[in-house]
Amino acid sequence: MSSPAASEQSAIGSDAVAEQRQDAPLEGAPASPRVVETAPPPPSKRSLFPRIFSGALIAIGVAALKLKAVLILAIDQARALFVNPFEGFGAMQYAVAGGSMVVTVAAYATKFRLGLVIGFVLITVIHEVGHAIVIRAKGLRTGFMVFIPFIGGAVTLKAQPRSAYDDAQIGLAGPIAGTLASLVSLQIFKWTDNPLYLLIASVGFILNLLNLLPLGPLDGGRISAAITKWMWLFGGAAVVYKTFHQPNPLMILILILAAFQVYASIVRESEDKAFYDVTFAQRAAIAAPYFILVVFLGHQTYLALDRLAGLAH
Repeated sequence: MSSPAASEQSAIGSDAVAEQRQDAPLEGAPASPRVVETAPPPPSKRSLFPRIFSGALIAIGVAALKLKAVLILAIDQARALFVNPFEGFGAMQYAVAGGSMVVTVAAYATKFRLGLVIGFVLITVIHEVGHAIVIRAKGLRTGFMVFIPFIGGAVTLKAQPRSAYDDAQIGLAGPIAGTLASLVSLQIFKWTDNPLYLLIASVGFILNLLNLLPLGPLDGGRISAAITKWMWLFGGAAVVYKTFHQPNPLMILILILAAFQVYASIVRESEDKAFYDVTFAQRAAIAAPYFILVVFLGHQTYLALDRLAGLAH
């Protein structure tokens, strides 16, 4: 007869054997698959490269499309300048332009060297052609191109500009073209060391700076109509700074007249609101090149006259 303790031990042992039998797979039965969780492998460099490459191609394609649109717009705007400035000229217009040019050269030649006279008149012609190009680009027609000895040149219009913005663009085109012509003469001086070209460049800079004076008969008078009083104040500050460092009588005169233009801009905008109905962007597009050109020409005039003084000594 077994004791109670021995019976309890045999019962525990039989339970352990039963658990082992349940855990152990049956003979001949397929083993159940075990699911093992593993961390995902890190992305390889080869898998990242196609993504980066395709993203870069997309970015380049978008940038190229935007650049194409900008280029098309720029070409379309530049195409408007490729016009015949003398379109519509008849025998009378050519006779007046050519005859007055010959008279101007002859008159100047009595006072100055012929080389200087030819260079000065050529810069004046390019200046006036600059006006004529923008006149035609605006759909207007020039009347006469005339040159007046010891005064300069002028281009008349058969019809008036439609707005102060168009008028200012026409006025700004002449000094820009004349300044480029003067820079060509300055570059020729740097190549050849011939002081005649420096003298021609100096006279050209002075001529175009003089035309930027904000007075009615001059180009600056037409340009000033599209510039607001606040732009005159800010632009005038830049001119003051430049004049202080490089004194120039024409720059001082521009400053004096600019003070008047602050008042004039208030008056004229209230007189003809339709003509002076110009957006802020259009005004800024006129004011920025105007003041940049004034400061640039003042700088070039100062340097050119200083070089001429050095050569004279």
